[in-house]
Amino acid sequence: MLWSGQVMHLAARRAAEFGVEIKGPVRFRMEKAVARKDAIVRKIQKGIHGALNKRDDRITFLRGAARFVGDHEVDTGDARLSFAKAVIATGARRSVAPIAGLDTVKFLTNRSALELDHVPESLIVIGGGYVGIEFAQMYARFGSRVTLLGKSPRLAPGEDPELSDLLATYLRDEGIDVRTGAAVAAVRAEAGRHRATFTVAGEEHEASAAVLLIATGRVGNTDNLGLGEAGIEVKAEGFIPVDDQLRTSQPHVWAIGDVKGGLMFTHVATYDGPIAALNAVKDQGRTVDYRVVPRAVFSDPTLASVGLTEEEARNRGYDVAVGKVPAGGARAMAIGDTRGMLKAIVNRADQEILGFHILAAAGDDLLHEAVAAMYHHGTIDRIGKSIHVHPTLSEMVKSAAKAAK
Repeated sequence: MLWSGQVMHLAARRAAEFGVEIKGPVRFRMEKAVARKDAIVRKIQKGIHGALNKRDDRITFLRGAARFVGDHEVDTGDARLSFAKAVIATGARRSVAPIAGLDTVKFLTNRSALELDHVPESLIVIGGGYVGIEFAQMYARFGSRVTLLGKSPRLAPGEDPELSDLLATYLRDEGIDVRTGAAVAAVRAEAGRHRATFTVAGEEHEASAAVLLIATGRVGNTDNLGLGEAGIEVKAEGFIPVDDQLRTSQPHVWAIGDVKGGLMFTHVATYDGPIAALNAVKDQGRTVDYRVVPRAVFSDPTLASVGLTEEEARNRGYDVAVGKVPAGGARAMAIGDTRGMLKAIVNRADQEILGFHILAAAGDDLLHEAVAAMYHHGTIDRIGKSIHVHPTLSEMVKSAAKAAK
């Protein structure tokens, strides 16, 4: 869906820049974009189920609402199954923000917002994190007038401040009304529209739109799992605490992915899975290492990061060298997108890469060069002294590495 927004943006706003002439207005067909998305999802699901079915000699795949009824037994609704060991992988879902009036209005979530059959005339997005940013830009490019309300002083509050501020500027340049430090006090429905009352620096404001999207926080999908019956500890937000081998408070039960909280990304769940499986089945005692976990906001340009920010590194006592370059290499100029910046965070004492932060076209793909270099505590010269193809976007990664002195 984000890529549909990207194509729409290029066709409607930038085609002429590249010598492409389009006669008449460019129209976006929401139902076709959703149908394309659904077809891709079905293909992915078919592949997953196909892989399970190929091993039906070893895997029994059941559908049902499972619930623990003891420390070695689950009820599937149709039968009870006993087990020696178990892995919990039930994920997480969007939490509902404690906003007055929210229980009286209809609102979209990150799931239902992907199922609309039309483009709303206007949209209020509450939440300035990954999901809020991505949906705000996507719907703005589809044609909605978007207001983005983020409670934190800046967007993507866990990311590099300079890059997140730059991203906010780019979103505003596209016409999105970005409000940071905006604490939403109440929402209401009035005359067929949604209204959100919020304060910024103590001053009250109100936003109005046809549709409301809530993109704030997550909770673990553990409400109906019967964790108490199994003797498994769970936090107030529904997340399951685990040790470095992914064991829960019950040593014969493991938890993986979003249900344990922390870094909630698909790639973390796929990293967790084999570790928990090998520990459960072969008792290998493998441990997780989350020091080098890449993350990305799939905005345009993409905000992608790994490791520590400059501020985090200094707070941990490192003498930090920062390599900072604009995202304006030859390839970036050729594709017409020189927005953004790249920052390498390096321990001056031994040149180890502590973090890498990218706001650039294809920033999520560019990041993996730094991820690979950091895996075994690599030094910055692994990137800075290596030969890169010219002209490529990856040359900007090398430029940032060379600038870290």
